[in-house]
Amino acid sequence: MKRFLSILSTLTVYPLLAYATIPESKVPGTLNITALTGENGQSTLECWQLERRFDISDDPGTKGTAVLPLDGLIGEAKYSVLPPHFDGGLHNAPVAQWVIFVSGVAHITLPNRTEEAWIRGGANGAIIAADTADVSERGHFTAYPSNIQTIAWQIPFKDGVLPTHRVLHRGACKRDEGWS
Repeated sequence: MKRFLSILSTLTVYPLLAYATIPESKVPGTLNITALTGENGQSTLECWQLERRFDISDDPGTKGTAVLPLDGLIGEAKYSVLPPHFDGGLHNAPVAQWVIFVSGVAHITLPNRTEEAWIRGGANGAIIAADTADVSERGHFTAYPSNIQTIAWQIPFKDGVLPTHRVLHRGACKRDEGWS
């Protein structure tokens, strides 16, 4: 009888453990992202909702998870290591590009406006920087105020073509606006 109860309890517990380790996948619809752009010769910050929707991955290692294809990228990607308290000064985006902050903090301000963006490296650390010299005369300021290195990937868009999007509002996206 003891052996039967032991087998019965094992059969009862293992399915519960297996069930508990499989998280319910929440697939976001679209990505909302802070974008630096230009309007009337000045840099602006906007919160964009990308038109491209998330897919479900079929790739090994990520099968069944949310994936957002990043179409239209080119090969000159850069991996930047910025020291603590680095001041990037006033500058334009060199090309229209994704900037993905992996660690640290970036503080972006505009010379002729009160808008600002605080970008923390990690899950919501991506922006689109597209205030190139042809759309913004002065660009933007970027400072890296944290006590640790800021690591960023800069990934240009092919031919400067930005992803299709709609503007949700002026100013940076708010913390709770990452997914729709």
